[in-house]
Amino acid sequence: MNFDPAQLLLLLQMTDSAFPTGAFAHSGALETYAQLELIRTPDELVELIVVKLASAARTDLIVVHSALRAHAAADYAQIAELDALCSASKLARETREASERIGRRMLASVLNLLDDALLGYYQDQITAGQAAGHYAVVHGLACGALGIDPRAALLAFAYALAANQTASSLKLIRIGQTQAQAVLATCGAAIDAAVTEALSYTLDDFGSFTPALDIRSTEHERLFRRLFIS
Repeated sequence: MNFDPAQLLLLLQMTDSAFPTGAFAHSGALETYAQLELIRTPDELVELIVVKLASAARTDLIVVHSALRAHAAADYAQIAELDALCSASKLARETREASERIGRRMLASVLNLLDDALLGYYQDQITAGQAAGHYAVVHGLACGALGIDPRAALLAFAYALAANQTASSLKLIRIGQTQAQAVLATCGAAIDAAVTEALSYTLDDFGSFTPALDIRSTEHERLFRRLFIS
């Protein structure tokens, strides 16, 4: 993969934890797993992240790849289809709203850095109430605007998913920063596998069956105590 240094730097900036998307406020139901003592150890955390990556390979990562292609083809209709698909596939309210909140905040911040017609169109659709503004769609369009290689774009998205889980785990289970980084490194092979799988799929392959994740996400909003929004 060849990178233009300026493009790579912007990709790193967009996926950095300091980029104002608010992703740090969401645990992706890890908080539910922790309170139910279903996730207590680093090994159990790895297992959960691997499942989430496998699910993303059949859902959000396909959307990221499709958004990249939509940007290349200036396919405005496809953007609306991807946005609707994201909304339909996220059954738990908190999961759906997390994707929308992170996506909208990322889009606003990206538009502060880039002038891009398709990103601007997506923002207009959100403002008009015609689109929700999902994170995977925004990430794909932003990478398309930067001319980022598809594999690099998907690797960045999948890595951010895993990194968010390890960062959240520091507040939820008995794990230190060194162990959390070891978990993230262990997930490297699963990140690469999920991306490779997603790149071989089209929207016809879209769909994942993870009822346990959906249940834990739904349960989160009814927890007695919460540190995270989702």
